[in-house]
Amino acid sequence: MTTEKPHDSQDDSQAVGPGQLLRNAREQLGWTREQVASRIHLRLTLIAAIEADTYDKHTSHTFIRGYLRAYAKLVGIPEETILAAYERLGLTPPDNIDMQSFSRRSRQQANDSRLKVMTWLVILVLIALSIAWWWQSTERRSAGEEALAATEIGTTGEQPDENAVSAAVDLTDPVLPAVSDAVATTDAVSQVAPVVSNAAATAPVQPDVSAAVSTTTSAAVATAPADETATEPATASQLKMSFTADCWLDVKDANGKTLFSGLKKANDVLVLEGPEPLKFIVGAPMAVNLEYKGKSFDMSRYNNGRTARFSLPQE
Repeated sequence: MTTEKPHDSQDDSQAVGPGQLLRNAREQLGWTREQVASRIHLRLTLIAAIEADTYDKHTSHTFIRGYLRAYAKLVGIPEETILAAYERLGLTPPDNIDMQSFSRRSRQQANDSRLKVMTWLVILVLIALSIAWWWQSTERRSAGEEALAATEIGTTGEQPDENAVSAAVDLTDPVLPAVSDAVATTDAVSQVAPVVSNAAATAPVQPDVSAAVSTTTSAAVATAPADETATEPATASQLKMSFTADCWLDVKDANGKTLFSGLKKANDVLVLEGPEPLKFIVGAPMAVNLEYKGKSFDMSRYNNGRTARFSLPQE
């Protein structure tokens, strides 16, 4: 009889759930359930369910572990002891669920990296096109200067080349509109040289061409930053959360990507960003100060002691 009693008591201690351990510790401290619920910012019905080891099947096991840790820390029980007792209840999901979640996050990160690479490639291509455009403008300016130099040959009395005369006629078209008609025949070439020589003697011809080429080059260079700016990705929505007490939360973006899931402690600050709408599950809403796009979001509407579920922006 004396050898069997210790064995029976040991089996009973191993069968004790986390709720009974927490309730015993609370009663030893002389606290009520209301005091515990107020200090860890959980509703009273949830404290009663934890002490009775009855958990809502729709509540995530991650949140349950967070509640147990917060309760154990308050009453001075090691977290490992409470979590081990919870594991013995056989309510936790298989480990492969966590592995699948990690695999999905890894694939999402790989997709984001590829998107960044493609964005940079597009930017580099636009820069290369802008440089090519500027180079062609420079070549046109050089060709114009050579043509003007050819027109100056007439001032020395030498016979100008037919191609050079044609180029000069094109560039000086605003000044000498009748020259293009004179080049229509071969015999008119000899008559063009004196006319072009007289045109080259006037001051406005060469400065006007240089100013036009300079204006074209400036316009080409000015368009490069505009093209680069157009490809810059839009800034994602900004979200800032600060905590006055321990709180479990889960935040997902419009693509279902988990931006954060876990426990935040008092005085912690969390900054997130992602495509809208953002979906929230907050275990202790009154312990959270939330700023969305620089404006404070009123959390007092969720002061009923229940887990808050909402999206931003709200419809």
